[in-house]
Amino acid sequence: MRFAAPPAQKAICKAADSFKAMRQELSDIIAFLEETPEAVRRLREGLVADDLRMRADGGGFSFVEHVCHLRDIEREGYGARIERILNEETPSLPDLKGARLALERRYGEQSFDDGLEAFAEARARNLSALKGATDEQLARSGVLEGAGEVTLARLASLMYEHDRGHREELRALREQLTAGRGAAA
Repeated sequence: MRFAAPPAQKAICKAADSFKAMRQELSDIIAFLEETPEAVRRLREGLVADDLRMRADGGGFSFVEHVCHLRDIEREGYGARIERILNEETPSLPDLKGARLALERRYGEQSFDDGLEAFAEARARNLSALKGATDEQLARSGVLEGAGEVTLARLASLMYEHDRGHREELRALREQLTAGRGAAA
């Protein structure tokens, strides 16, 4: 004869399963985020210096502008947000205006290799913080300008979405730059 679990026990089991699922999803997100600097490096392979400064059709970022943007958003956006969520009670988290930063900081004149290295270093620091976060810390939140309340776990998802978008844009830019050269994109 089987006995049904009491409602409280069912709720505890459901919560435990939810935490397991969240941890697995976070693990998958972190793996993707860890790969981004190397993915960008691979997309750059075979491109010459002039290619790295050419903008995408329609006015999108060049390769150099992408890595400088990723570097600054990683340090001043995600890094600051992670630190504040971990150390403050529901902090207000300002948005960063990527296009404005690109103009003000003259991304197009900067070094691709230096930008990528700085991005990779900042990313490693941020992922270390995410990997070390407890379930309670992952549930902590802040209020992100333009997005509302976000938990630390949700911030990792936003990082994933941001990376995915840039990786796709870089892939398309690479195809644009190598079209007609006979190079594999």
